[in-house]
Amino acid sequence: MRSFFRSCSLLISIILIISSLGAEAARVSEPGDWLIMGPANTSASPYNLCYYKVAKINNDADRYATTIELDVVGDVNYHYRQGAYLIRINKYEGTLARFDGLEIRCISGNPLAATFYVFNNALWVKSNYQWGAIYYRSEDHTAVSPLNTAPFDQTITAPVGFVASTDTYGLNCDFDNSKFYQLSYEDVQGNTTNMGKMGIGTVPGYTLHTVSQGNTTKASAYLWGENYGVAVGTLNATAANYSFAVLNNANTDGSGATGGGKPLLYVRGDGNVGIGTNIPQAKLAVKGDIFAQKVKVTQSGWADFVFHPDYELPSLQEVECFIKANKHLPEIPSEKEVEKDGLDVGEMNKKLLQKIEELTLYIIDLKKESVVQRKELEMLKEKTEKEAKKSTGK
Repeated sequence: MRSFFRSCSLLISIILIISSLGAEAARVSEPGDWLIMGPANTSASPYNLCYYKVAKINNDADRYATTIELDVVGDVNYHYRQGAYLIRINKYEGTLARFDGLEIRCISGNPLAATFYVFNNALWVKSNYQWGAIYYRSEDHTAVSPLNTAPFDQTITAPVGFVASTDTYGLNCDFDNSKFYQLSYEDVQGNTTNMGKMGIGTVPGYTLHTVSQGNTTKASAYLWGENYGVAVGTLNATAANYSFAVLNNANTDGSGATGGGKPLLYVRGDGNVGIGTNIPQAKLAVKGDIFAQKVKVTQSGWADFVFHPDYELPSLQEVECFIKANKHLPEIPSEKEVEKDGLDVGEMNKKLLQKIEELTLYIIDLKKESVVQRKELEMLKEKTEKEAKKSTGK
């Protein structure tokens, strides 16, 4: 009986040992404790920054699904010299001499704390600040890992021949299609920089693309500034391009809806502005009516030259002959010309004033002639009356 109890005790001990080993194995498969990759710089003057090969392809037959965390610690006397990064590496076992995908993101701290150098089959890193160290830990979801081993090929010589590099923005590397995408990042002051397109309420088709569905009581966007409003700038916009456009009857992607888009306001690259038209041929082109309380047109030169002594006023006979031949006043555009070319309001007012001033001169001349004729009539009347008195003997 005693031997039976000893056997049971031994069996229980073996079971406990196996269980503890299993628990230890389970712990190892999870993200491990932080380990040091190496110092940020050498220990001797001139204290060069160190470069480390974080990951590499160990065998073309390897399959990777790995997440690596890096904690780049610069001089701890400066809060903004630290940055934590998350790196994701994927590779299919049939892919030769390169990864399939690699992504780098700063998840905390200063995205300028480190510089990454991406190769088709490796990833290097260096701290951008001295007097610290680089720490790492990783988690693998496959049997093998691309994580390099100590001393991580430590060197003070910068890598060359890399296909992409970043010391600010995140980086998404699509090796399958040879595409490298810059990812948004947030700096230590909370400023967010978006390196790609940004969509609000939609998948973006433009650098900034917002869609507000069903906004029956509110504006789709509101931009407010205490002292300045919205500024829109272009670099080399021409007459063929617009600097600002407002459309009605448009789809969410910017294309015209059924019946075509309707331009409401269009500012062309040459400064021409169209209201109701997207082909403004002048500084302001309006397709439709204009209502205003006051319109001021600046004009170079005016019609007062009519009153200058050397102005040759056409005779009424000359004007009459011109009207009979042309069916409009001299120097005034014809109906066909107005229909074809439109009307220059400032120039037309100048011409009309010229005609009014000419009419004024004609009236003055007629007044003078009238006064002379009246005097002549009075003199003739007086003479006639005298002769009549003489004939009657009175």
